[in-house]
Amino acid sequence: LLHLLSVKNSCIIMILSLRIIFLSVFIQLSNSEFRYTLDDNNIIKENFNSSEIEVIPFQNIDNINLDLYELIVKNKEYYFLNNASGLVYKIEKGILNRIDNSLDNRLLKDSYIFQHNDTIFRYGGYGFWSQRNFIIYYDENLNEWEIYNTKNNSYTPNGSYKGIYFKNENDIYFIGGEKVDELNKLESIDNDDVIRFNFESKSFEFLGKLNFNFNVYSLIVKDDEGFVVNNGSQIAYIKPIENKILLYNKTPLQLNIKSSPNKITNNYFYNESYFLEVFLNQNFETNVLKVSKSDFFKNNIEESKLYYSNIEDSINVSTLFLIILFIILILITYDRYRFNMIHLSSDGIIYKRVLNKLNTKEIDVILKLINNEVIATKSILNIIENPNLSYPHNIKIKDQFLRELNLKLSTIFNTRYDPIIVKRSITDARIKEYCFKDEFSRIVKRFSISV
Repeated sequence: LLHLLSVKNSCIIMILSLRIIFLSVFIQLSNSEFRYTLDDNNIIKENFNSSEIEVIPFQNIDNINLDLYELIVKNKEYYFLNNASGLVYKIEKGILNRIDNSLDNRLLKDSYIFQHNDTIFRYGGYGFWSQRNFIIYYDENLNEWEIYNTKNNSYTPNGSYKGIYFKNENDIYFIGGEKVDELNKLESIDNDDVIRFNFESKSFEFLGKLNFNFNVYSLIVKDDEGFVVNNGSQIAYIKPIENKILLYNKTPLQLNIKSSPNKITNNYFYNESYFLEVFLNQNFETNVLKVSKSDFFKNNIEESKLYYSNIEDSINVSTLFLIILFIILILITYDRYRFNMIHLSSDGIIYKRVLNKLNTKEIDVILKLINNEVIATKSILNIIENPNLSYPHNIKIKDQFLRELNLKLSTIFNTRYDPIIVKRSITDARIKEYCFKDEFSRIVKRFSISV
């Protein structure tokens, strides 16, 4: 009989131990070595390093529904915060006592509850067809909730509820969730504002519009870089500091993670590992598995931004404007270049998009002058002379030809000088030579020729 009683007691102890191990976990962002869970009127404190388990019993004198409260562990003391109002309970000498002087105003439903420098804070929350858009903190000297002063020139957010927060040193991000529809106060709509609050500057900052909607009920686990949310057949790893979303196809393990009906998840992060409650079989039995962070993320399929900011949009618009302006300047410059370009063709000279017609002989003489520094009278006569006329007569025709060509060129290029000049040969002063005037030679260098 004693042996049977001993076996029975051992079974009871084993069942209790298993029950403690598989309890729902209150999510913590810090890398604390302790995990705190609730079992009826007992807080179970589990040490990850030593695997030791400590049971902290308490009496629930007011018989409050602990499902409506969130457990906060601060300086080895245990607080229970009402999810919808400012009611605060604390375990003192094994008894759960109400310690606040607040009204049960029901204005803080699904608010963000977090700690900073050993102070408990709340942001947002729904109540009476609106959401809170400011931060309050619990003053332990007054045992009341007080508004947390922010800079007057700080951005004022719209507020939200049912969202997820991520805290990193002096910054805290409020992401996703819901807000009241301004057109229908009875309805909630997705909140797509990403807000950051900095405790050093005591100021809010609007980061941008959310590119991926979710709420706290989709939360799987938080870690030191962000958090993981459920996305159907995928998981999304949200990294607020990096403004990044990493999508992964679920592994068999991730498909079996137990989802929680409330905002308190049953998963935990410690020492680069996740402690995840997963289903073992179709009987919905669960177990807590330890999975390293590096092994948890497999099958990455997509990466995108968590939010798009107005600054980025303005940068994009500015960049686009500068690109367009740059292209316009290039086109204007090229157009100006083409406008001032000089083209010698078989029909004449094209300048400033105007064709100035020249005859074949005029074009041949211009080509001769372009290809040679100077040309003799004979070279011109070879182009224009009439074999049926005498030499003196051809000289007169040559002179007349050059006068008319000079007139055309000076008219085309608006010069006050004759572009083609005559000078004596250096070798024989009796020989006349023709060339472009130095000023006109600079214009000639701009010629493009397609004759």
